[in-house]
Amino acid sequence: MKKKKVAPQKPDSTVKTIYLVGEGTGETVSKIAKASLAQFSRQRVEVKAFFQVRGKRQVGRIVKEAVEKKALVAFSVVEPALRDFLIERANSGGIEAIDVIGDFIMHLSRFLGEEPLEVPGGQHALDEEYYRRIEAINFAVKHDDGNLAHGLRIADLVLVGLSRSGKTPLSIYLAHQGWKVANVPLHPDVMAPEELFQVDQRKVFGLVINVESLVKVREARLEQLGLAPYAKYADPVKIADELEWCKAYYEKNPRWRIVDISTKAIEEAAASILNAYQSGKRPT
Repeated sequence: MKKKKVAPQKPDSTVKTIYLVGEGTGETVSKIAKASLAQFSRQRVEVKAFFQVRGKRQVGRIVKEAVEKKALVAFSVVEPALRDFLIERANSGGIEAIDVIGDFIMHLSRFLGEEPLEVPGGQHALDEEYYRRIEAINFAVKHDDGNLAHGLRIADLVLVGLSRSGKTPLSIYLAHQGWKVANVPLHPDVMAPEELFQVDQRKVFGLVINVESLVKVREARLEQLGLAPYAKYADPVKIADELEWCKAYYEKNPRWRIVDISTKAIEEAAASILNAYQSGKRPT
């Protein structure tokens, strides 16, 4: 009696898979992916991480699996030959591979409505500007959410605000432009680090957001964690109280400049911060 052939299982089309690939610890690509995915529902997303990736054979196996799953590949690979190999394999397999650092120029091109300079291999050039961006991104990752407060003194910009008020995505976005950005969370029951008040106060920007927007973001965060959406963390009354406290706190630090991100896209908020910082004026 012949055995029936079992057809290979097809990927579940309702689940989107993202592969994160990095040469080192993967800290940069993980942080960027986490900050970006926070803006979306995570119910139908599976994230698989592959770090300490060193050779083409290893990259080939990863990309082959990603092609089978029709996954999106996000990577942070500095070594040019390995990066080009990964992109070529992904393209030949019909899937998208995003260089979380190098692809910024393409997104910037779309945003500005201009074509980049036609320099062969220019998107992979390891020039001073490229390394400056990498350094800035690494800085933002390490100084996220109040970590390494002693590093605030060497930050170009410092973002402060309540939990889920957009500090991390803005920090990463600005870092892509080469700015060293640190961010510090504020909470009525937690003392801000002393280092925050010892830096040049003109580079500190306080983020504000309306109640409705903050409730939605926090509810999404609770959903990601598998917690009840009606927890105190997302309670509109509690959030309104936090916002009132935050505004009063900002008033005690009049040299900080305040940015309302409630209706701003991330690029608009970033532009507002940079314009204010470079001009010395209040954000618009």
